[in-house]
Amino acid sequence: MSVISPKQAPSRSVVVDAMNNPALDWTRDPATRRRLVLASVATTVVVTGMLYSAATMLDAERPQANAWTMAAAVATMLGWMLLTGCLNASVRGAADPLVATLPGGHDEWQRRLYDQTYRRCYWPMLILLSLAILVLSIGDLPVIEALGVFLATFLLAVMAPLWTMAWTLPDDLREPGSE
Repeated sequence: MSVISPKQAPSRSVVVDAMNNPALDWTRDPATRRRLVLASVATTVVVTGMLYSAATMLDAERPQANAWTMAAAVATMLGWMLLTGCLNASVRGAADPLVATLPGGHDEWQRRLYDQTYRRCYWPMLILLSLAILVLSIGDLPVIEALGVFLATFLLAVMAPLWTMAWTLPDDLREPGSE
């Protein structure tokens, strides 16, 4: 592992450079972004369902069916992670909290968009998570089913800002003249 001198170091972070990669321009078309959002929502539902069914099979002591379900869930999760990466690249990392904290991560317009999207999603997701916790605490669900409900609600809350930003963005994240 070699050390990069300050003169050789990129002026911005590696994550930001990766998100602005021109090879990912195909993801930045609004129609493509919306297709990616729909695919991501569907894949999230499938992954959550597979994990839930694997947990119930584990609870029912069906190890062979559980092994196949877990293998399919892991393969589907890889696709889900790829879709999430494509969606994040389609908005140039503007919905990513990590990029927001990096020095040189977001310009002023992206920071404003990030804040606006998270404000838009904050209360609905907080209410949804609170209702899920309330239902799980007073409900009579077995532990595995309760964890499945909470996992589905948590994934929805985590992915909602990215889905919202990707669905509602104009043609490109850059304002005219900001290049």
